[in-house]
Amino acid sequence: MALERFQVGDDKLKHSALAYFGTAPVTRDLPTWFTTYNGRQTIEAGIKETKQVFSLHRLKVRSEPAIFLQEAMTLFAANFIRWATVWIAKHAQPEPDRLPILSMGIKRQVQVAAHASASVIQNTEGMLLKFSPASALAGKSLHFRAVQSPVRSKHFLPFFTILDLIVQKLL
Repeated sequence: MALERFQVGDDKLKHSALAYFGTAPVTRDLPTWFTTYNGRQTIEAGIKETKQVFSLHRLKVRSEPAIFLQEAMTLFAANFIRWATVWIAKHAQPEPDRLPILSMGIKRQVQVAAHASASVIQNTEGMLLKFSPASALAGKSLHFRAVQSPVRSKHFLPFFTILDLIVQKLL
């Protein structure tokens, strides 16, 4: 058993009781034990997110390979959303009506932004994703400048651009 004391903000002090059952001598290196123990919160948050955001709590299939595939695709979706969030934040042009993608959170991105109607306007200057006035994200948009590359790509995501390059090399 251990008592962890930590500070939240400038003046608030909190305590947490930690329990360990095992043969490893965790009390010899308390900071490492606390870091490992607290790392479990990230895992628990990921499990909760998988059940609430990506709806893995009701399996829609019965065979073992299908269940494995559903779990794998759910994990892929969760990781893809995180990758896409960073990519969009890095490549979208800073504008006053820009969608605050980093501050939205995964749940809101999936349950609100993914279901909001929007128009995609593309020309030689780039691409604009403009959300409908009737949507929950009315007035928000994402603008991406055109990237000059030796290969003309019609796809928005870099993954498909890579696929185009691979296919052209093979042909």
